[in-house]
Amino acid sequence: MASLPPTNTIMTDNKPQPQQHPPNQQWASLADRLNPNRPAFDAKLKSSWKTLSKKEKKRIITQDRKAIQALKSRGTSHSLPFEADTDDHCETSHVAYAHIAPILTYIAEQIGTTPSNLRIYDPYYCAGTVVQHLNKLGFENVYNQPEDFYQVIRDGCVPQHDVLLTNPPYSGDHFERLLKFCSENNKPVLLLIPDHLSKKKYVQDYRDKYFFLTPVERYFYWTPEGLRPNEGNDGDDQKTSKKKKSKQHKNLMLGTRNSPFASHWFICTNPVLSNEKVISLIQSEEIKLLDWCNVFDRQEDIVQANSFRKRKETQQNESKPECEEHQQEEEGQRKRRKKKKRVQKEKCAPVNGGTDAVDGSNPFF
Repeated sequence: MASLPPTNTIMTDNKPQPQQHPPNQQWASLADRLNPNRPAFDAKLKSSWKTLSKKEKKRIITQDRKAIQALKSRGTSHSLPFEADTDDHCETSHVAYAHIAPILTYIAEQIGTTPSNLRIYDPYYCAGTVVQHLNKLGFENVYNQPEDFYQVIRDGCVPQHDVLLTNPPYSGDHFERLLKFCSENNKPVLLLIPDHLSKKKYVQDYRDKYFFLTPVERYFYWTPEGLRPNEGNDGDDQKTSKKKKSKQHKNLMLGTRNSPFASHWFICTNPVLSNEKVISLIQSEEIKLLDWCNVFDRQEDIVQANSFRKRKETQQNESKPECEEHQQEEEGQRKRRKKKKRVQKEKCAPVNGGTDAVDGSNPFF
């Protein structure tokens, strides 16, 4: 996965130490600050803009351009100490993290700490946005550095942590290696995994150790700008490429939005508390999930729930073919009636400049 100089924090036993990084998500571009239709509109700056000197305007514009450039190059400005598949360059949306925040908060309470001091370890680095998302939710002690996770394991340098939380690369054998590490790590685990990957044979050996959290709607992911420079161009002509790019949803802070797979959370809260206990607390609403998320103790139940949803939709649509057939029949009858009237009008229409009757005689002479 790709990146920039650390855009996150360095873990310590007490508090993280912030490093320099591109503008965080509190920052807004000059264009947004001057536009009254944008949430970041700065009325004070707007009212004073015309009275600013050219020198002051130039300074503000230069700072804005540098900040934008830092954001655009955050994923490509520095090489990483590991190889990454370009398809793995996706960062998780803030919505997915918000969905598991209540569980993280409860884990923090159980081990006698606060959410801000809970040590969270994300071993797979892309561009560091996970730190900003979790910081915004109140989790300030997050470790996500541009490191080779497997080399860190070999060197015995895994950072101290209370929870392992990650959206791992989906290519190769990353997920299998991660599951093996988690089974030996003896820490609570939260993994965001696509549905198709969770059905692999090797996952069956680990599924009983997890419960599953699913969103009502598919999660979006974000690819930082520059990490897929040739996306949409291979084999496409220039017009097709431009059309594809124009349809992409982009965000200066996050990159290009995509949603390649339906995904859900693999969660194990052992040894802090049992999975069964957490599910019970969620069902009793002692742990309140957001956005109508669901939890399942077996992965088979997710498939079954989805099939029930599809079956319900099918039942609701069963009467549609009959209605459509009836509508098509009525439409056909209307067309035939219109055609018959048109033919009759054509037979009765005057000829010879509109003055003669159908038989060619002039009724007025």
